[in-house]
Amino acid sequence: MKTTTCFATLSLVLLSAPDLQAQGDPAQEVPQEVLDTAYVAGEYRVFTGGGEPSTLDAVVAAMGEHDVVFIGEIHDDPTGHMLELELLQRAQGAFGSPAESSGVSGEEPRPVALSLEFFQRDVQHVLDEYLADLITEKAFRDDSRPWPRYETDYRPLIEFAKQQGLSVIAANAPRRYANRVTREGRESLHDLEPHALASLAPLPYGQPSEAYRDQWVQIIMEVMEQVGMKCGKPMVVEPGEERPAGMPPPGSHGAMGNHMGNQLHSQVLWDATMAYWIADYLKMQPGALVLHMVGSFHVARGTGTPEHLESYRPGTSSMIVVLRTMDDVETFEPAPAGEWGDFVIQTEKARTMEAIECRVLYPEEG
Repeated sequence: MKTTTCFATLSLVLLSAPDLQAQGDPAQEVPQEVLDTAYVAGEYRVFTGGGEPSTLDAVVAAMGEHDVVFIGEIHDDPTGHMLELELLQRAQGAFGSPAESSGVSGEEPRPVALSLEFFQRDVQHVLDEYLADLITEKAFRDDSRPWPRYETDYRPLIEFAKQQGLSVIAANAPRRYANRVTREGRESLHDLEPHALASLAPLPYGQPSEAYRDQWVQIIMEVMEQVGMKCGKPMVVEPGEERPAGMPPPGSHGAMGNHMGNQLHSQVLWDATMAYWIADYLKMQPGALVLHMVGSFHVARGTGTPEHLESYRPGTSSMIVVLRTMDDVETFEPAPAGEWGDFVIQTEKARTMEAIECRVLYPEEG
């Protein structure tokens, strides 16, 4: 049963890998208005980590027992983004509502905070200014370097947080420093000035666990199989034509191979930095509930960011909700080892942006 887990990481690998950027070929691109029209949520099913049927109500109820809820997404999944907003709204209603509302637990309200992979730490002040209504949305978006598809995927989260007065953590390491690790290795970060290091996890940041390393090797093998492919078809470029986005120049596979170990440590920098800023927020707000939205690779099976959070704040109670795109949402697919997380939400692979693109480009294949 094929899932699209590797594509959650493919874009990150290409963004951090040198010599793998290329201009898009308009003949192989789908008009944005087509994608926007098709951007609607589909069916989903909720399971426990062990594969038992469950519900969103059960997910929200379980949140109350923890400090951090890791929600691992597939980046191009509209259903997943809708569910992230719903989970944030339900968490605020259940645990962070005003004192006159008892919430699901009957206890005093607690601060609910949103933490995001999708904003880098050096724009935290810009994010804070927007949440405090000190700057316009245009100024915020111009200066905060939001991820692609911000309008549909992440703006609803930010606007809900602003409306409700929630803290939002810009948790990720600045990409320019992750790219430096890819090019020069993790030790190269010691050359940065103190103001630059202030946006990162303290050096030396942690090493990848063996389980995380194994997952990385598996996913990078899947990713490499897809480089130079689109919709399962090789992208053939005639002489004189531009290479489509993501298709490596001749000979670049060797160059990418030389950076493979550094890319792993670049990803670990992201994990460690996200964990550090979550821990930092909980130090200031020890009773808070943090919902951290992130690509599923960083949290699935408890590796990555959850491991680093434990090192920065031992004993932090956390749970993992993994979103997975499937051909058949009704049939649970167990993890290769252990469990995906405390809960798994399976969404329709056919509703992802990748699947929509392929149907437009190759309508004869359905």
